[in-house]
Amino acid sequence: MRRRTAWRRILQGGVGTSGWMAAFLLGMAAAMFLKLMSAGGGVSETGASHTKSDGIPEVMAAEASEPGSSELAGRPRMPESGSGNLKHEDEAQTDGAVGQAGDSRLAKNGESANGEGGAAGQDEAPDEPLVRVYLAEEGRVETVPLETYVLGVVAGEMPADFELEALKAQAIAARTYIIRKLFTAAQDTGDVKREYDVTDGEADQVYVPLKKIREMRLEREEELARIGRAVAETQGLVLTYEGEPIQAAYFSTSGGYTENAEDYWSVEVPYLRSVPSPWDAQLSPRFEQKVEMELDEFYDRLGIRKRDRKGGIEVLSRTAGRSVKEIRIGKKVLTGREVREALDLPSANFSWRIEDGRITLVCYGYGHGVGMSQWGAQALAKAGNDAEQILAYYYRGTRLVRSASLAASFESFKT
Repeated sequence: MRRRTAWRRILQGGVGTSGWMAAFLLGMAAAMFLKLMSAGGGVSETGASHTKSDGIPEVMAAEASEPGSSELAGRPRMPESGSGNLKHEDEAQTDGAVGQAGDSRLAKNGESANGEGGAAGQDEAPDEPLVRVYLAEEGRVETVPLETYVLGVVAGEMPADFELEALKAQAIAARTYIIRKLFTAAQDTGDVKREYDVTDGEADQVYVPLKKIREMRLEREEELARIGRAVAETQGLVLTYEGEPIQAAYFSTSGGYTENAEDYWSVEVPYLRSVPSPWDAQLSPRFEQKVEMELDEFYDRLGIRKRDRKGGIEVLSRTAGRSVKEIRIGKKVLTGREVREALDLPSANFSWRIEDGRITLVCYGYGHGVGMSQWGAQALAKAGNDAEQILAYYYRGTRLVRSASLAASFESFKT
């Protein structure tokens, strides 16, 4: 009943911070931001994969676009390829850029997302929905307001010294993910009720719990305040496609291109399309990594018996994102994803060499490759793009709206 009431209020009044949360974000109270980075703050290793238990992303049915929303427009300023200095060209436009630039719904120059001054929202903010997070290390559930959860995710998924617009793009993606998950869970009419909504790890989104935040000492207050600002200035904003929250997949580092959703999850998603993201190579320390092992271990981990190991290794096809799609190893044909997961590789975009009974796999990029590249977002932000442009580039044809506008679409959901 508690959750039903909370969702009714948020859908009718929009997402806002409670009095407690407003103080939390506005004041950046020292006790709440104490050594946040030591608990996380790294770019996501595999990104939030956002999949169901069977590894296939859930695709929600399309509905009419909501009124009063702003379609994300892409004419992002592109960093110059092949140069360590990120510059922008105002007239540059990448293939498939979405629409034309419209009025941004993101706050700038200290304005909150609703256009009013201040970073923490309205004086009389409506109640937020509560998010129940399972903390794996502690084996307990922590319940926090939605915007507090988003703050913890941004702290856990992206370094605080990233550009503010990249942090804001991350905040919107994180908020979209949890709102979609809560809405989807609300449709569950089964008898089994989960005691939590999300976990605190990469199976959902990396989340820094309140206990760790409170225990930290003041060390990087100025940087950490930027995380709170990114959350506050995007308060209540989510990405939608044809009226519903999107599957806001993201990952650490592109190998040069992002992936089509169907090339990783076998399900086509219209807004998760392959786009060039070459700037990751200039910035990300995870762009190129090597994994070396004995050949016998290589075959054993892939489940290839000794009698089936003859015939060499051959890539049969690659994805739109240039990752391995299918590969023949000996007599066995595997997908690039299967190889990546069996060998715990950084990505499915790899080459190899064999020497003296050992194999060295050279991997490009880090993560599943679907959706927003976090290091790509950083590059675009450095080139002068705002969060709206960054999101428009990586999530094609999506719209940026307030959660309040989703009320009609989800009126029939059981909460």
